[in-house]
Amino acid sequence: MKEALIRLIYITSRGHSGSTLLSQLIGSHSRVLCLGEIKMLTNADPHRKLCSCHRLPPEMCPFWSVIQDRLIDAIGQTFMQLDLSGDDPSKFRRDNLALLQAVASVSDCSILVDSSKSIQRAMALQQAFSNTSALNLSILHLHRGPLGSLNSALKKGDDLRQAAYNYNLMFFRTQEQLKVCRSMFVSYERLATRPRQQLRKIMEYLGLSLEDSQLTWRAGVHRDIHGNVMRFGTSDRIRLDRKWLWQLSWRQMLLISAWTLPVRLRRQSLLQRMRKWIKFGDWQSMFE
Repeated sequence: MKEALIRLIYITSRGHSGSTLLSQLIGSHSRVLCLGEIKMLTNADPHRKLCSCHRLPPEMCPFWSVIQDRLIDAIGQTFMQLDLSGDDPSKFRRDNLALLQAVASVSDCSILVDSSKSIQRAMALQQAFSNTSALNLSILHLHRGPLGSLNSALKKGDDLRQAAYNYNLMFFRTQEQLKVCRSMFVSYERLATRPRQQLRKIMEYLGLSLEDSQLTWRAGVHRDIHGNVMRFGTSDRIRLDRKWLWQLSWRQMLLISAWTLPVRLRRQSLLQRMRKWIKFGDWQSMFE
């Protein structure tokens, strides 16, 4: 298999943090193609992996079905047979390289965006391709503030205290794992309120210039697999999601602000002191 250089821009984040918006903004550049959440190609539910271009499962999409045909020819694997999680390092490397090369060949584009979000997939890609010229990996760590993020968790039915604990834990775990990678921290709130300014910084990090077409991102063709339903919309307007202002009570806002103090201050040591209180309500443990 020819190892042509592929540039992969990977977005890691928590759910409901704006990864679909960010991927489509970047993917509206003339040299870039956004693929959405690639990890969903192996999902058994066809409604969980509809493409943005035709609203069809990838096996039925005129674009993605050609990619699958190329995969079958190259490595004898369908989408459902791919290792996209890193369970088998050798197969993971082969499958992902074949998939990305097929996309690059069919689309005539070698700069691709994967918004799978999973930090585990990001680390598997880093490990698989760190010592090869086959793939150049750039990671964007997209972060949303605690009030918006935990409001989304509440709407899914999550326990607020547990969600706050996980929010702290995953932030610092992601930061620690990304130390071995080339990565950039991106704030959802800054992106949503100052899109041109923030997008210019992101494109500079990626070694590309900002294009006006990226701010009229609805006009382009997007191939995203899965993602937020906003990808099927028609408006280019970017608005900061602040539904938490009226959906959360004052008590909930205060609790979230207190429980996520370690992340807001960027102090992992503070999490060690506060973790029993955040997780179990044991406030006395903070003074031990």
